[in-house]
Amino acid sequence: MNEKNKKLNSILRAVSSIQSGLLKVSNDGENRQSYQVRVTSGEDNSLHCVISGDVPPKARIKNKAIHLIQKYRDDYFFITGHVDNIVRDNTRILSIAVNKACWFVRKRRGSVTWFSEKCIYEHQRELLRNAS
Repeated sequence: MNEKNKKLNSILRAVSSIQSGLLKVSNDGENRQSYQVRVTSGEDNSLHCVISGDVPPKARIKNKAIHLIQKYRDDYFFITGHVDNIVRDNTRILSIAVNKACWFVRKRRGSVTWFSEKCIYEHQRELLRNAS
């Protein structure tokens, strides 16, 4: 297992252990939709998100860009990707292909706080596409 995969697996294990998060879906020029989700790690560079509430019937989620945000104590996770597949037809279980995953830790000294980078993963294909 190479170093990039170790970083991603480390982040995905931590994200899966927290289980809940906020999933924001971008909708071409419209407002972002936000959903409370339960998160589990999938295969390769993926996550599975189970939407807790009802999904509006007109919500078109497949292939949309997403942001997943999680916080647990002093750990903060920010994941970007896109909805790769809808596991069930009722659109409540989504498979997310991860493009970038970040893990930050909040540090303190007296009254001063800041974020320290613990681990960052970026999918190489996404970097190549942005460079061209």
